[in-house]
Amino acid sequence: MANGFPEGNFRIVNKETGACISSLYGGQTHGVQDAVTARGETGKLAYSHTNDREFTVHDKVKNIEEELWYFDSSADSWGYKVNMLYNKVKDIRSRWVLGAHVKTNAVAYKLLDKDLEHFLSLLPKQDEETLAHLKTSEGLDIVRLLKTFIHSNGEETIKSELIGKLDETKLNDSLNTVLAHNSIRSIEHKFHEYAESSSQFLDIPELKNLSVNPFAQHNEQLYKIILAAVQLDVLDQKDWTSRSEFRLHLRHDNIDALLKNMKKESMAELYGKVYEEYKEDKNSQDLKKEAVKVLLELRKTLNLHTNEKNMDTVKKILQTGLQSNESFEQLQTALKSTNGKEIKPINWHSGRVFLQGAGRQYQTKWAFEDGYIFVEGQPDAVLTHLWGSSVGISQRSDDPKQRWELK
Repeated sequence: MANGFPEGNFRIVNKETGACISSLYGGQTHGVQDAVTARGETGKLAYSHTNDREFTVHDKVKNIEEELWYFDSSADSWGYKVNMLYNKVKDIRSRWVLGAHVKTNAVAYKLLDKDLEHFLSLLPKQDEETLAHLKTSEGLDIVRLLKTFIHSNGEETIKSELIGKLDETKLNDSLNTVLAHNSIRSIEHKFHEYAESSSQFLDIPELKNLSVNPFAQHNEQLYKIILAAVQLDVLDQKDWTSRSEFRLHLRHDNIDALLKNMKKESMAELYGKVYEEYKEDKNSQDLKKEAVKVLLELRKTLNLHTNEKNMDTVKKILQTGLQSNESFEQLQTALKSTNGKEIKPINWHSGRVFLQGAGRQYQTKWAFEDGYIFVEGQPDAVLTHLWGSSVGISQRSDDPKQRWELK
């Protein structure tokens, strides 16, 4: 066996569905082209040629030769293993090999294994569930949330109000600060999305004659984002200790034009209204609480997604890390150990499968192990019976449609 494949001919049959991959006659192309004889006479010349064979999927084994494949593990002229799957049927022009075009997208990032293990070893003692969660693709997001917690609430406040007290209400209020801070980029993205689409519908005559504006809810949410941005700006101006962390940066050429289109106050009028709303003097803590309240209410209005599992893990880590000054120092040391560390992508694979003539560049090498047929060097890019007559590349999982038999 070579790369897990047997010698000789075999069929590739899906264990779950019974589907069998095969080659298919591609037909012929006929046509007429201009021609010139050696004596300069012009005319028409009929031609025909055989098309490339095609990749296909049978819903069950048909016991025909086109379903047979063999694996070539011989060395090429450079001494490298070929490791390609060939269909048994060939024609006068070529042998036909199974090819794949694999798309690899980074869906998340992780610390390198050694850095992750070091980080986990420095944390205050955690349960197995928490450690397992930190080892997943969500681990870095949890680390960022913990860092945001310390940055937003401030070390002094944490030490004086949270450490050793484990007050559930205060801890939840402090976590709301993290949630508010974590919402800012999503809200700014929503504004850009809404503002762009709003501008596109400004000059549609048909909309002007409707009794009900179909974009009323859309415009209301856009207005609330602009209002929140003004509120946060005013609160930031009133707080001389502010680090301007709770502000929305709305990038648009003319926000006043958007407000006018929605029949709302101008920016100057909004600022006047908000200054009046917040004219009462408040201390820094109260101003910060008000900013958090504004962001959380807007988050609810926009129905932004919250990863509850990540927040629950953050809370569990804080419950151990805030038990004493010593445990808090352990948590800080662990978080600092991740600063500037190299991260690796967590990739997601997809792609299509096809036949191509042997001898072309960039042909696909394959391997077979534990029922998975995968692209050599990319064990997570596996051959999968997707649906019906469709077979392609997908991310390795426990899906039984990714398992194959070689018969």
